Amino acid sequence: MIFPTIINTVLTMNTSEHRYQLDNRKLTKKTVRKTACPSCGRRKCFVRYVDTHKGLEYLSDEVGKCDHQHSCGYHYTPRDYFRDHPRETPPLPLRGGEWLPPAPPRPLEPLPMELVTRSHSPQSTFWTWLSGDCARRLGLDPQVVRRVYDSYHIGATRRSDVIFWQIDQQGRVRSGHIMQYGQDGHRLGYQGWAHVQLIREGRLPLDWQLYQCLYGEHLLPLRRQAHVCLVESEKTALVMACRHPGQLWLATSGSGGLSPEKVQCLQGRRVTVFPDSGCLEKWRAVMRQTTGISYSLCEELERYPANTDLADVLLGDTQVPP
Repeated sequence: MIFPTIINTVLTMNTSEHRYQLDNRKLTKKTVRKTACPSCGRRKCFVRYVDTHKGLEYLSDEVGKCDHQHSCGYHYTPRDYFRDHPRETPPLPLRGGEWLPPAPPRPLEPLPMELVTRSHSPQSTFWTWLSGDCARRLGLDPQVVRRVYDSYHIGATRRSDVIFWQIDQQGRVRSGHIMQYGQDGHRLGYQGWAHVQLIREGRLPLDWQLYQCLYGEHLLPLRRQAHVCLVESEKTALVMACRHPGQLWLATSGSGGLSPEKVQCLQGRRVTVFPDSGCLEKWRAVMRQTTGISYSLCEELERYPANTDLADVLLGDTQVPP
């Protein structure tokens, strides 16, 4: 029976010394509580962390581990979550009846800029679409498109996937978000990170820690007077940067990528935030926790179907329901 199985799982998990654990509850022998991975997007492959002190409540929909360790490698731990959200006080681990201080985080270890330089290539399917079909449909200036391509350091893998390098305003390479796009500009299933491959090759230590920043953040010191526009996906940031180059377009690299700490680089700037439809209240709650940022939230996308972004509207890929 399901009910006794869950009770036994709760009792077993609560006796562990770790408060947060991957959800291993089973509804049946073959069914595990898995959701879509926030990184690679594949369904029923993402196991979230639960709080064993709060009735197995999920810490966050983004905190968990993807089953596809080699092709995706996404693993966002509770420690990572509390590091990125310091306003939420993490519980101290209990071991042997004594409270222990949390382990200090690993220092930031940037990747070599040489990786960015070597990968900077127009050989990705995404770039072919952006400079071709997208540019024709939107009437983009080829020189502007090329300038955007150079300034955001768009890279490509050997199999023509695009690499969106995250570089902070100090010029430190945090990692590269690898994504696969079709000829029509729509994202396909594969997503990954450059550091995962480097760890696999032994070029980074196994416990290397990813510290994400905003995509395009490295442009902030170069455009100090520009009005900043913040969106979710790298694709949207690039399309909008080609269409409206007067503004500086940055991306959070996912709906769960917005945090008060990540946007601290925007202090003193004028910012307009464009959450995808369905994420308005979530992003509003995050922005309310920020200080020193003069921002406004665009609510227009809420009229569209869930997960619609500015690029979808601009390209006519979605319409307002009747």
